[in-house]
Amino acid sequence: MNKQIVVLGLLIAVTGAYLFSMSSVTVLSEFDVIPTTSFITYYAEVDTAPLPFADYRLELTNNNKEDGLPIDLYVFDDENYDMFKRCGGSREGADFCKSWETILTQMELTGTYKRALDPNMEKVTVVVWNHNMEETLDNSISIRMESNYSGLANVVVIAGLLVFYIGLSRKAERIQSKKIKSKDAEE
Repeated sequence: MNKQIVVLGLLIAVTGAYLFSMSSVTVLSEFDVIPTTSFITYYAEVDTAPLPFADYRLELTNNNKEDGLPIDLYVFDDENYDMFKRCGGSREGADFCKSWETILTQMELTGTYKRALDPNMEKVTVVVWNHNMEETLDNSISIRMESNYSGLANVVVIAGLLVFYIGLSRKAERIQSKKIKSKDAEE
């Protein structure tokens, strides 16, 4: 076993694992039971990117698998969410209730829904609405920041483990000094 190669391999693998952990960051992960004829609002702050110079993608994933019963999903900015909430999700009533707009609308959603969002958003407001009058629905939602570094991080981890294995399997070479006796000393 060559201790120097083992330590080097371990350091490379740990660096790759750290890079991988920073390349994919969950900013929101929730599982809820949505009551009948009501909506739940989720807020996600997206203001820090853990790796400098990383090109992050913002991805929304929603899972609704309750017997194919649909939900509505909306993504809002602050101003439009405020109008939506004051109008009770309806476009009837006051004049401003006719003017709220969403960043994203997915009506009657069932199953798994994935969508990339604008990575420059600082805050994401997601509304999940159960229109069913008789049944509650199980729903899970997550918002992740994904970087293009995750593939590179996997390669670094594998390279580190390979160097670590090579270090474990090698025998340390010992350097022995031999004293050379000169002919003059013998005489």
